[in-house]
Amino acid sequence: MPKQIKTCKRKIQDDEFYTQMKDCIRELHKYDLRGKKIICPCDTKDSKIYQYLKYCYYDVDCDLTDWRTVDYSKYDIVITNPPFKDTREFIRFLVKSNKDFIMIVSDVVRYSVKNGKLDFGIPLYKGWDAQHFDRPDGTEIPVHCGWISTIQDTYGENKLLK
Repeated sequence: MPKQIKTCKRKIQDDEFYTQMKDCIRELHKYDLRGKKIICPCDTKDSKIYQYLKYCYYDVDCDLTDWRTVDYSKYDIVITNPPFKDTREFIRFLVKSNKDFIMIVSDVVRYSVKNGKLDFGIPLYKGWDAQHFDRPDGTEIPVHCGWISTIQDTYGENKLLK
């Protein structure tokens, strides 16, 4: 019997889901990030997002202290997998800071934006789904989530959420 895929509908205490490399490659290759200074504020150097961007010779930093304390004025774009419990607050913060982003969010957030139940005051694009994440204990867990961004990808594959 197949495992039921969890949704990120409820806030949970255990909010550690690590993005897999295949999802980074599938989504992030679509953007022309050359010449951009990138911050991954919710990632470490072991993060697949950080590793992929660094491997592609992008100018990227990571800072896992607290996303609220990062000086975003030094960066052109934010790319990360934030804690799902902080997603709405984080997006509002970035919008207020006028900072472009590409990030993974729960399907609940994407559904809420698409159906007009959640509005950040800017257009958002829906990228690929990311349905499996690694856990700190090395296991893999299915979770319905996906990428969103404030910018259109280079290939025009991302669609407006609204």
